[in-house]
Amino acid sequence: MGTSDQTTVQCSLDARLDRIESDLRSARRDARRWRNATIAIACVATAGGLTAATQVARIEDVIRVRRLEVVGAEDKVVLLAQAAESGGQLDVWSKGGTNTVRLSSAADGGDVAVWNNAGNAVAGLFATPIGGRIEIGDADGSTLATVMRGEEGGAMFLNGAGGKGSSLRAEAGAAGAVLSMRRADGGIGMMAGIAQGAAVLSMQNQSGKEILFAGGADDQTGTLRIADAAGNECAALMASNGGHLTVKDGAGAMAATIASAGAGKGGAFQVLNGSGAPALVMDTKDDGGGRLMVGTATGAPAFIAEASGNAGTLAAYMQERRVAAIGAGKSGGLMNLLDGMGRPVVVAGAAEDADGGAVSVRNARGIQIGRLGVDAAGAGELAVYNSTATVKKVIEAPAPAAAK
Repeated sequence: MGTSDQTTVQCSLDARLDRIESDLRSARRDARRWRNATIAIACVATAGGLTAATQVARIEDVIRVRRLEVVGAEDKVVLLAQAAESGGQLDVWSKGGTNTVRLSSAADGGDVAVWNNAGNAVAGLFATPIGGRIEIGDADGSTLATVMRGEEGGAMFLNGAGGKGSSLRAEAGAAGAVLSMRRADGGIGMMAGIAQGAAVLSMQNQSGKEILFAGGADDQTGTLRIADAAGNECAALMASNGGHLTVKDGAGAMAATIASAGAGKGGAFQVLNGSGAPALVMDTKDDGGGRLMVGTATGAPAFIAEASGNAGTLAAYMQERRVAAIGAGKSGGLMNLLDGMGRPVVVAGAAEDADGGAVSVRNARGIQIGRLGVDAAGAGELAVYNSTATVKKVIEAPAPAAAK
């Protein structure tokens, strides 16, 4: 091997040694970096654990967010708190994903809404411009009940299921209170209320005609009215000097009345004809006796039966003048037949001057011109008088034969 070959080999060895030393230095640097990184990671992990432990134990005074969501199974939102257009709003969802409750601030104040699992509104509580309102709904979402501040005070509305049944409304205020029951078509069936110190009850048929009314009259006394299907008043009961009952026909004309004559005066009953004239009247007299009058077509008396003192009389009238009478006199029964001027022309009854009956016939001046009666002996006697009753002719019964 020449000198040049030795030199070449030596250079190659030196180059390899230099490369080996460089690789060793690089490996030492990498080892230091991995060692330092491992130490740093351990420190960070330790510090993170300490920090987490510190955060669990610490209570935050204020948490500020624009939207807060609480999720449940399958990451579904079950509670949401957020800022809405009118203020704060809190929503709650069911496990099935239905929004069931909402608490929010609306334009007029607080608003609470409750839905069932079908998504239909079943309850609500919210503020209105004049007060508050509570609503209770059916399963289909139709409103069944409402309690609210009405125009003048408290108000309550109850509706049938599905909005198809009857309803009830109650309202109260400074002027009074009203309770109304309505049919499915909205027509009023019954209404009761108090106003101006008086109470009122009204019932209407399906045609909207009032068929019954009970309330107070202008003098604060009681009144009851009953009407037919057309709304025509058929009967009325009211307080007027006691009780007063009026019965009317279908055209509204008075047909009969029962009334009190006043305190301590008894009662009265009256039946009227189609013209409104009294056809039959029963009442009490001032002395407590009874009286019955049967009237003509014009209401004038045709017959009157009454108690006079301790006795009774029956009289027939013509053109409001008495033309016949049957009654009781001092000695017994008495019958009078009178002319058109009211003067007796025939008088019959128990004789005052004998034991028996007597019939007296009188002229237009009331002077007796004939008499059929009983003489002092108890026999029959017929007497005829002149026009002045100063001369008479007597026909007497023959005397009985003497006993043998």
